[in-house]
Amino acid sequence: MNFDLLVLRAFVCLAGELNFARAATRLHVSAPRLTRMIQGLEAEVGTRLLARNTHSVALTEQGAEFLRSARRIVAEADWVGRRLNLRTEEGGTFTVGCVSGALYDALPARVRAARLELPNLQFRLVEMTETALAQQVLDGTVDMGFTYFPMPDDELASRVVSRNAQWVAMEKQHPLAVRATLALGDLAGEVLILPDESRSPRLHRWYRAFLDPKGRRDFAYVNANQISVALGLCAAGEGLCVFPEHLRRLRADDLHFAPLARAPRTELTAIWRHDSPLRQVAQFLARW
Repeated sequence: MNFDLLVLRAFVCLAGELNFARAATRLHVSAPRLTRMIQGLEAEVGTRLLARNTHSVALTEQGAEFLRSARRIVAEADWVGRRLNLRTEEGGTFTVGCVSGALYDALPARVRAARLELPNLQFRLVEMTETALAQQVLDGTVDMGFTYFPMPDDELASRVVSRNAQWVAMEKQHPLAVRATLALGDLAGEVLILPDESRSPRLHRWYRAFLDPKGRRDFAYVNANQISVALGLCAAGEGLCVFPEHLRRLRADDLHFAPLARAPRTELTAIWRHDSPLRQVAQFLARW
């Protein structure tokens, strides 16, 4: 079958809106014309893609299956168009959202490599909260994101790009600073500085789950909205900070660092939409 790309775009739009009037407005066509386009597509496919009456529109089982293929075809066509545009002087922009920790991990080298590979493509990095990042990747505000741990969403592709062991930071005068390695039990009774729950709820819960698996509250905790803030609080004697190993480079002059034995590793993860027109760029950044 040789589907008309315009008709496939119309079907994808209608599947998203489930309303002929709204979809027609978005497509800048009349509702009767949109109806004829969908009827023609159904005739070509040989099955009903939409169940519709005067009050509602819904995808049939076959329509839902066809939608996945239609989205891929439209996205591939968009990708070709974007690639051609990248060869012009205007180029294009690829926006990468990231949690702050990614800027000190695997992300910078990947962006440098991508700039060499695609010199006409402008890369823009935006630091944001974990919650905002997930939403903006889903709604297309950013082209991909780097966050901790894969997102449980069927619309998103993901790839773990680095894994880091856990270390503990403390002021050099702290009693535990004489220890080369720490165990989880050594942290009992301490104040622990964790990622802010409002900015990074998943990462905060992850730390709470492995630091206090039985919920006994053997330690007190405070929130810090940035790792630099957390390490500054450590240096001031406000508590201990458990953090991914790669962040040690941020501050070393007045802190003692010790690895936390048998702790799970954080996973910095690249995420992007399956149907992103620039998913090949996202895949390059994720796999480099």
